[in-house]
Amino acid sequence: MRAFGLIALLFVGVGVHLWSVRSAGAEPSQGGPIVLQVGDVVQVSGAPVGCKVIARNGGEFLDCRISGPLAGSYGTLMTGKRLQVVRFRNARVAKVVFDATQHGGFKVCH
Repeated sequence: MRAFGLIALLFVGVGVHLWSVRSAGAEPSQGGPIVLQVGDVVQVSGAPVGCKVIARNGGEFLDCRISGPLAGSYGTLMTGKRLQVVRFRNARVAKVVFDATQHGGFKVCH
């Protein structure tokens, strides 16, 4: 259970970092926030991690995952209200393994 919390914390940290980076090779922010729109993609310089803003179920999500084969890897889906850590079973199917509400509770899914 503790490992899932640490994984979630890692992904949240990556997601927060990505908000401060425009994209690979872009100039650093001049102090203002970078606003992403649905379809925008960002990558972490020097790491095989990227995020995309997606629209799903009437909301907008930041979807972060590694590049390369997804089976067996983890990813995150984050909104202003919720965070989910998923484990990919294959390239198209993922299972939620950690679900949290911003400023609220969480649950580890088995």
